[in-house]
Amino acid sequence: RRVHGRSPACSMAAKLALVLAACLAVALALPMSDDPCAPCTPILDNHTDIEPVPGARATVEIIPNYGSCSVLYRGYRWYVSWGDGVSSYKDTAALMPEQAQYTYQAPGKYNITVGYCAHPKDCCDSCSYMWQVITVV
Repeated sequence: RRVHGRSPACSMAAKLALVLAACLAVALALPMSDDPCAPCTPILDNHTDIEPVPGARATVEIIPNYGSCSVLYRGYRWYVSWGDGVSSYKDTAALMPEQAQYTYQAPGKYNITVGYCAHPKDCCDSCSYMWQVITVV
C-alpha cells in the first residue's frame, strides 16, 4: 500500500535518517568536554539581583547567560539557598530568566546564594554562583 506516493518502509527509513541527522547536528553544535558531568557552564549576568523586601522577605531575579553552553543545549537547573537552611530549585529545559521570593521566619541577616547550572543528570551539575548578605526586617 502506498501513502502519499511513498511506501511505508521508505517513509520509516526517511524518518530515521532525519532523526539521525538531527541528533548528529545537535551533537556537533554542543561544546566537547571530557567530563559528561560538565558539558558546559552557564553564567549569571551581572544584572542578577538579590534584595530584601519589606515584611521579612527576599527576592531574587536570576538573569543567566549561555557562558560556554551552546544555544542548543537543553537541561538547566537554578537554585537559591536562602541562608536559613531552606533552598529552592527548578529544572528547566531552556535557559531563561527566573524570579524567586521567600519569607523568613524572623528578621535578621541572611547570606543568600544563587546558582545557575547545566544539569545533564542528578548529582552532575556545572554551575555559576553569586551570593549576597541581606538584612530583612
